[in-house]
Amino acid sequence: MSDLAKIIDTQCGAEDCLDRRRWRLPIAWVLTLGFGGLMLLAVASVFWLGIQTSGRNTYSLLLDKAELAVGIAEARVRAQLDPARTQVDKLTELLGRGVVDPDDEPRLEDLMRGMVVTTPQVAGIALIRPDRYPLAVPQENTPQAATAMNNGAEAQRIMMETMGTKNAHWIDPVWADGLGATVMLVKGPARREGRFLGAVLSAVSFTGLSRFLADMAKESDLNSFLLFDDHYVLAHPAMAGRKFNFAHVTDRPPLPTLEELGDPIAAAIWSEVDANDIATGKGEGKAGEKMDTSIDWSGRRTDVSFRRALVNGTEYIYLLKSIPDYGEHPFTLVVSMRGDDVDQEIGRFTHLLWVGFGILIVSVLVALWLGKMMSRRIRRLSKAAVALRNLDFQNVPRLPDSRFRELSDAALAFNTMITGLRWFETYVPKALVLRLIQRDGGRDLVSEEREVTVLFTDIKGFSTLAQTMSPQNTAAWLNRHFTRIAACIEAEGGTVDKFIGDAVMAFWGAPDDQPDHAARALRAAHAIARVVEEEGEEARRHGLPPVCLRVGLHSGPVIVGNIGAASRINYTIVGDTVNMAARLEALGSELIGDECYVVLVSDDTVLAAGSCTVDMPLTPIGAYSLRGRTGQVDVWRLVMPGQGE
Repeated sequence: MSDLAKIIDTQCGAEDCLDRRRWRLPIAWVLTLGFGGLMLLAVASVFWLGIQTSGRNTYSLLLDKAELAVGIAEARVRAQLDPARTQVDKLTELLGRGVVDPDDEPRLEDLMRGMVVTTPQVAGIALIRPDRYPLAVPQENTPQAATAMNNGAEAQRIMMETMGTKNAHWIDPVWADGLGATVMLVKGPARREGRFLGAVLSAVSFTGLSRFLADMAKESDLNSFLLFDDHYVLAHPAMAGRKFNFAHVTDRPPLPTLEELGDPIAAAIWSEVDANDIATGKGEGKAGEKMDTSIDWSGRRTDVSFRRALVNGTEYIYLLKSIPDYGEHPFTLVVSMRGDDVDQEIGRFTHLLWVGFGILIVSVLVALWLGKMMSRRIRRLSKAAVALRNLDFQNVPRLPDSRFRELSDAALAFNTMITGLRWFETYVPKALVLRLIQRDGGRDLVSEEREVTVLFTDIKGFSTLAQTMSPQNTAAWLNRHFTRIAACIEAEGGTVDKFIGDAVMAFWGAPDDQPDHAARALRAAHAIARVVEEEGEEARRHGLPPVCLRVGLHSGPVIVGNIGAASRINYTIVGDTVNMAARLEALGSELIGDECYVVLVSDDTVLAAGSCTVDMPLTPIGAYSLRGRTGQVDVWRLVMPGQGE
């Protein structure tokens, strides 16, 4: 921090000082982080909302598609099986209410044939009576179903099992020799007033369901199949045109296994996670680890679970739904699809995610760049403004133009201000301004009476000298002369009050309190002698007459302060002391003789200087009457080196 800045800081008021101690953020941080942070917040918020919405929509659509596919297949499975249960319930109800007599075979057969005709998916319906042979009615295209249902030993077993039940229920798949196929049986007891009338059976073949699944696979990319006890296949598109013979199979369900089916996609369903949700170690989970296979997309819970498998380098996704309503072992409905079909939807969402993230990054970077560019301009303005605190206007840098209108206007105004201040510096003594700030902190000055020492200088024969030079050379010479004289005065803490033609007026003791103001003035007068000597040598080198200077010094009271018109104020001094110094300088013109430098000092200045005059000998030259004053004044002369006493 510069001396001037320190002076200003020490002169601030209590409230200002308190404000100055507050922690302040750099504008670069505020603009850069502010622009970047706000842009990040705004874009990220929109991006997050968009991603959330898009993600929910994407996964909701995928879930809807999965549920639709599973729902269609499930509806077809139930449409294949539920009519058989409905037939059994209807026939047992009619028998129980006595609407039809179990002994009236013609009417009973007509009723059963009507039921079979309206449900083509049912292979046949039968009534097994305890005291008569079974009555079976098959579909017209499967007359062998009657043979299968009239099997005596099997019929008696089924009747005995049914007597102990109350309602119709499904039994696990069985092999029907007459049909040469595996069927599902639903059976129910027929009772009237507590008397067992017989067991009603209805058989369903899954050949029609396999054909339906095959047709559905052709119309879409979805491959559906139905599992029994997780490892046996009830229905599959590949079973629509194939025959399996399980007549002699007794140790397992009469159904093909996943491996026997010959479909590698279906066979791979449990390759990564088995039917009990335990990882096999071939997929993402560790072997034996319990896996979460439930689907919870977009906050929606569903009873559909999933599996993944890699078949010949292609990923497949399986959607599984348990159907527990048919038999002791639940069915598992499976819909498989290529992972690419799901990844395509996910890929669109991922692409949107990356594009949005890229826009977010670019937006933040642009915001940071704009903030940094603006902060750089403002930082330059701040540094230039700080440089003004030193009042060193010549070294304040010019601000470059900006593409931002307000910053451009500020730079133009600042540069214009600096240009004006540089001109003001020419006319306003900077040293005086610095000392006024140091003394009063920039507050309004109050005029007061002070003890000061006033100095006047004047060049002897300047008019003759000016006649030998051009106006430009004359002004240049005077500027050099005044610069040297002012340097001597300011070196001793004096204030150059004004330049009057070829004369200089200066004073000590204000605005600073300088108890040794008289001694300072004498030392300055002594230094000016060397300036006169140097200027004399320069004049002789150029063939010009030597420069002779007379100086007057007087100490006494003056009024000091801001004096002038409202439009033009000077910090100056007025009073008889000023006039006395001017009269002493004028007296020097009478006493200078052949010498080029004479300094006349009043008795008051000698007394005020005290012992400081030892190094600067003063010689009394007598009492003189000065113009405009009554009485005489004791005058002393400052003896220069080489001058006689």
